[in-house]
Amino acid sequence: MPIRGISYVAIWSKDLAANRHIFANVLELPIAYEDEHIVVFETDGAQLVLQRATGADEHLDGTIQFGFDVTDLETLTRALVEAGQTIELDREDLGMKQHVTVLRLPSGQSVEFIGE
Repeated sequence: MPIRGISYVAIWSKDLAANRHIFANVLELPIAYEDEHIVVFETDGAQLVLQRATGADEHLDGTIQFGFDVTDLETLTRALVEAGQTIELDREDLGMKQHVTVLRLPSGQSVEFIGE
């Protein structure tokens, strides 16, 4: 399979500030980017992304999402479709030569696969 590794882990929460405090001040992870809706921490492995669960995303409060970095998104997406899996986004363009396929697991969570 063309999966290289986990690209990011996202934690959704209505209380972004409380989670930010733990990772930034207690664990002292370096912040790569932040605004009022998201905080992105850099680690030696995957990024840790804190996302505010409000509005249309309010139902995501307390959930975790993750994404994989892949070498061949086309082949991976085709394999998922052939296996009868539920695809929510099919190689959608993210810009900067990056595309994403989003798989909906039978248990309801979404998994992103990101590649060229």
